[in-house]
Amino acid sequence: MLKVKLLHPEAQPPTVAYAGSDLGFDLYSVEDIDLPPGVPVKVHTGIAVEGPPGCGFVLGDRSSMASKGVTYAGGRIDAGYRGELLVCLVNVNQPVYALKVDRDHAGAIQDVQLTHSDVTIRIRKGDKIVQMSPFQAQTTLPVVVVEDLAESDRGAKGFGSSGR
Repeated sequence: MLKVKLLHPEAQPPTVAYAGSDLGFDLYSVEDIDLPPGVPVKVHTGIAVEGPPGCGFVLGDRSSMASKGVTYAGGRIDAGYRGELLVCLVNVNQPVYALKVDRDHAGAIQDVQLTHSDVTIRIRKGDKIVQMSPFQAQTTLPVVVVEDLAESDRGAKGFGSSGR
């Protein structure tokens, strides 16, 4: 069971379109807020949650937001956290800059202006902003320091080692 406490008059509980198939619950914004490019912004959901014992949550991008250039900036919801869920979003769109030069009839520069496109993204109250996926905490596992780890096919191959 997912218990939800509404902390704001316009808060909405998490929803899921295809229960049992979708990997996460949609979370909603309770505020209108602008996301300027490149600046992490905390967006209020107006809810607090409690999952089954030992169950925390991982937040992730919604494809509809990612297609607009908005991504989730990370973090986890620990099983014991009972405060408001704040979602840190970043608008990764980059403005396009243009240099406008005005010249007179003889070709002399009269004026120079630098303009740029506005790529601020507006989040509105009630917009779905991220997905919240249940995650069973495994931090009760004992930590054991060893001299060697078991061999594996992958070994220490890291970033990009499996191809593009």
